[in-house]
Amino acid sequence: MTETAVMTGGLTVRLHNPAVDPEPAGWEALRCRAGLRANWAWPVMRAGVRSGAGPLLLAVLSDVKAPVGLVAASVVPPRRRDVSGRWPRLGYLHVQAPQSSALPGWWFAPSTVDDRRELARAFRRAARRALGPGVEGVLWRQLGDGDPAWLPRPRYARRTEPLAVLDAPASVDAWLAGLRKKRRSSMRHIRKLIAADPDLQVRAGPVGDVVSPAELARLARLNLAKHTGGAAPHSGHQSPLWQEAVAGREDVHAVAYRDATGRLLGAGTILDHPAWPIWLSWGALPVDDGGRRHLYFDLFWRLVDRVVERRAAGMILGKGMPDLKADLGARLLPQHAAVTL
Repeated sequence: MTETAVMTGGLTVRLHNPAVDPEPAGWEALRCRAGLRANWAWPVMRAGVRSGAGPLLLAVLSDVKAPVGLVAASVVPPRRRDVSGRWPRLGYLHVQAPQSSALPGWWFAPSTVDDRRELARAFRRAARRALGPGVEGVLWRQLGDGDPAWLPRPRYARRTEPLAVLDAPASVDAWLAGLRKKRRSSMRHIRKLIAADPDLQVRAGPVGDVVSPAELARLARLNLAKHTGGAAPHSGHQSPLWQEAVAGREDVHAVAYRDATGRLLGAGTILDHPAWPIWLSWGALPVDDGGRRHLYFDLFWRLVDRVVERRAAGMILGKGMPDLKADLGARLLPQHAAVTL
């Protein structure tokens, strides 16, 4: 599918395929207006799809004046063909932010429940007209407690893993003071160990400067394989193509840990934002393979220091290991998923 425009309910819904469609006029201004991070930049979305992460449908919803909504959705095909060779009606759209499970895959300018519900309906109608009746439903993730109110005809709603966020403290000392005594002591001890290690080098800066795209992709695959117990795909973060797309961007920050020989031991990336940057990724070599202990905790300290220094509202820490992140001072926000028909 290439760019398609659908009129529905007084709205114009333009559907794009970032893999092949040119960047729409005014996209960067709209992305900034919506407060979306580097993962929504057109070249980055294109690299995500072309790396094999799956097809992406990008919808821009506009009224007569200006864009009022965005939706990004993976197009999930049916699992198998029927005996006639035709696709059965089992496909669905999975609304999710490109290459991130930390934030929703939509932005709606209106704040009222009714207006948001109409935008969700318009997206569903436009997608079905463009893709055909095989689109049986829409899976919405990263729903906050108040979001299900605007979902049209929600089904199969359930709670999912919470999202960890760290509210910016007044200072690093204030953050430490809020931790339980044993954790506070441990963090200070780790900080001293890292600083005193003569064979450890820590650099921060853009991807491509402090760490290469190939190195980051390899670490991402290693980290995913560790958590899934199997071979990691070479798509999205695990692909050098995606990492090359974010290389050199001022709004993507990396922290890299190396030994004295220059071997990469661990690295984390942050998608910057004036108020709420996102800790996008972390990967490290296992200790048995020459890695270092405690690098995760050192990076966490550096993230707190960065939030304080840049006077942000806080840091979005993502999902995974919620108990540990809560012990390090994070709030856990309830999250939900639901299917609409």
